[in-house]
Amino acid sequence: MHKLFETERLNAFIMDDTGAKQLLAYEMENKEAFAQFSIAHKDSHYTLANFLNICEKQALLYEQRRKLPLVFVKKNSWPIIATVSLNEIVYGAFRSSFIGYSVGKAHQRQGYATEAVKATIEYAFQTMLLHRIEANIMPKNIPSLSFITTLGFVNEGLSKNYLYIDGKWEDHYNMVLINEHLDMKKVR
Repeated sequence: MHKLFETERLNAFIMDDTGAKQLLAYEMENKEAFAQFSIAHKDSHYTLANFLNICEKQALLYEQRRKLPLVFVKKNSWPIIATVSLNEIVYGAFRSSFIGYSVGKAHQRQGYATEAVKATIEYAFQTMLLHRIEANIMPKNIPSLSFITTLGFVNEGLSKNYLYIDGKWEDHYNMVLINEHLDMKKVR
């Protein structure tokens, strides 16, 4: 893993196979807390071999500029306390991505999510020169909807039966943040 940037309290690292063990530990520790809003996984998902594969794929997608897979740790401290990912990055005239994020249960409601997601958005808009970031969130996930709204995301509508979670198709709100300062005349 290599450090991409830092915030006041956190370091952001690009995930690769050297962090597979730490990411697996983070996911195992928070498995129950994340379950109601995440895609269900079989027990075979939670193996080091699988997480090595996941991290290798994430690193490859990062190299191809199609994903920004970040893990956050407290400065001078491990373990992983949060993840933020920009997925399905598209450049050209679209310049868009989807964002996903999580904060470990032991570190929730301490401002770490705000710090990590704000810094990732800043990086996406100022360094990657993205125009649009989308977050798709289940209507019943009130904490996440409230959180993303405080960051300036607006609801563009409801996507019916958007994602298969916990044995059923779940609707999701399409929350969007636009980079109003992007000057396409300066983008090559």
